[in-house]
Amino acid sequence: MKKRRLKLRVKRILFLLLIMVFLFSTIKVLLFLKDLNVNKNDNKKLEDEVVDTTVNNEETITRIDFDKLFSINNDTVGWIKFNEDKINNPIVKTKDNSFYLNHAFDKSKNQAGTIFMDYRNLSFDDKNVVLFGHAMLDNTMFGSISDVFDKDFFEKKDNNYIEIINTNNETLTYQIFSYYVIEKEEYYITTSFNDENDFATFIDTIKKRSYKDFNIDVTTTDYILTLSTCSGVGNTTKRKVIHAKRIIF
Repeated sequence: MKKRRLKLRVKRILFLLLIMVFLFSTIKVLLFLKDLNVNKNDNKKLEDEVVDTTVNNEETITRIDFDKLFSINNDTVGWIKFNEDKINNPIVKTKDNSFYLNHAFDKSKNQAGTIFMDYRNLSFDDKNVVLFGHAMLDNTMFGSISDVFDKDFFEKKDNNYIEIINTNNETLTYQIFSYYVIEKEEYYITTSFNDENDFATFIDTIKKRSYKDFNIDVTTTDYILTLSTCSGVGNTTKRKVIHAKRIIF
């Protein structure tokens, strides 16, 4: 009789624990979805307020109201446009590579985070400027980077280019020359190099990793932009990576 009661008690405890785990997981998912929705709406509102795009003689000119952005967040260092404006977001930078993983552009706590520059970068004139962002399932932030890995993505010429608008409202255009998935590492996010040979080795390495041969010449005189995001869900250790070089039309 005692054994029976003990078994029944254990079963009840286990059942209660399962309910608690389920409720905790459900609340966590709901809070994440709430953060995702808030971040998406706030970024869209911000885009509407600060982005001015005009067409002049078939040339599209984008200007950003950086005064407005600075008034919200003085960590602002630029703006990124890519993949038919699916990525159309401010870029920030702070003293580490962790704060903006879970803070929105206005610095409020938000699991969706913000696109940010590697804290070691000084400006877009560094030899390798690294930008991080979450691969959100609703395609916001760097979520649409998954499009790059579709076989038909580069059939559209404009998809080869990433635009960065710096805080002087100068548009810097970058042409993609490499993309791949790799285990999380420090090498591809190197931001400074010992000498020209070191940089040449870096260029050669990241070009050889590419899933596609773009037949684009990249030299030590070039400036590289690197986009990095998670590949997969949960605590994945894999990263989707894109490298592009600055060009002048």
